[in-house]
Amino acid sequence: MANPLLRFLGINRRAQLSSPWADRSTLETATWGHLLGLDADQLPPTRREAMSVAALARGRNLIAASVGRLPLIAMRGPTPMPETPQLIRQPEAGRPRFLTLTWIVDALIWYGVAWLLITDRTADGRPARLAWVPQWHASVDENGDLTAAWDKPITPDQVIRIDGFHEGVLTASGDRIRAALRLDRASLRATDNPVPQVELHQVSGTPLSAEEAREFVASYVASRARSGVSYTNQSIETKTHGTNSENLLIDGRKAAALDAARVLGLPAWAVDAPTDGTSMNYTNVPSRARELIDYTLAPYMEAITSRLSMDDVLPRGQWCRFDTDPLLADSFGDRMASYKTALETGVYTLDDLKAREHGTPLEESETDQ
Repeated sequence: MANPLLRFLGINRRAQLSSPWADRSTLETATWGHLLGLDADQLPPTRREAMSVAALARGRNLIAASVGRLPLIAMRGPTPMPETPQLIRQPEAGRPRFLTLTWIVDALIWYGVAWLLITDRTADGRPARLAWVPQWHASVDENGDLTAAWDKPITPDQVIRIDGFHEGVLTASGDRIRAALRLDRASLRATDNPVPQVELHQVSGTPLSAEEAREFVASYVASRARSGVSYTNQSIETKTHGTNSENLLIDGRKAAALDAARVLGLPAWAVDAPTDGTSMNYTNVPSRARELIDYTLAPYMEAITSRLSMDDVLPRGQWCRFDTDPLLADSFGDRMASYKTALETGVYTLDDLKAREHGTPLEESETDQ
C-alpha cells in the first residue's frame, strides 16, 4: 500500500532533501491529475518537468543568468546617481543581487509574472528591501492578484508585481514541452533497451504457468538491466520484434531543441541546436552577445527596470537601467583603442573610462555615502 502512495506523492528511493526554494509544482500536478482523473500529459507541464528538458534548461540558464549578472544603475534624469539606492544595489537582504534578478527572470520565463514582497521601507515609505516570492509559495485570487505568500496573507500595498511580455512558457507552449519530454523518455528507453520488443518463446518442456512466466520475465529483465547479459536454456527461444529507429529519435531531438530555442526566443546556437543551411556566421563573442541582448534579453530587462522605475518604487525623476557592458566587452586591445578615441574627442573623461573598465561596485564606498 505504501509504494503506490509514495509514487502518487512523487517520492522515490532516490529522492533527496530539497531547499526551501525547491519547486513544489510536481506535487500539485499529481494532486490535480488524481482529483480530475486526468493523465499527466493532459495537464499543463510543470517547471520541474520543463527544466528536465536539456535544451529548455540551457536556454533558461542562459537568459536568467545573463540578466542576473548585469549591474543595475540608478539614474536621475540622464545622469547616473552618485549613490545607488539600497533597493537597486541589493534588493533582498542576505541574497546577492545576481540571485534575486536571476529568479525574477526565471519566474517571467515560466509563468509570465514575478512577485516581490516589500519587507522594509525607507523613511518616506518607499520600498527599501524586497523578497522574491516563488510561484509555488504564492496564492493568487481569480483576478491574478497575490493574496498570500508562504501561507501568510498579504495586502496589495505589500506587493510589487512585475509582468512579463508573454503569459509564460508553461502556459503558451505546453504542447511543445510535452513533446520534448516524450522524446526524452523514448531516448532513455532506447538506451536501456536497444531492442524495443523481446519475446521469450518456450519451444519445449513443461509449459510454464502464468506466475512462473511472470517471474521468468522479471528475472530476464532484471538481468539485462544490470549487465546487458541474460541466460536462457534450450527450452526458451529469444525472439526480437522490430528495432528502434535511432535516426528518427536523433532527428526528433534536434527538432525539439530548435523548438525549445523558438519557445524561449533564443537563436539556435544558444541551445546548441544544429541547423542546416544557415547563412548567419559570427566571428566574435560581442556579435553574439549583441544578438542575445537585442532579441532575447531586452524584453526581460525592460520588464524589470520599467517596473522598478515607477513612482511607487523610486521617487519621481529617478529610474534605473541595466549596464550591458559586461556582456558586450571587447578584447583588451579593442577597448583601449576605443577609449583612446573617446578621450581624444572628449566624449568621456579619464575618470569615466576608468569607471567603465573597472565595472560597477557592489557597494558604495565610504566617500560616496
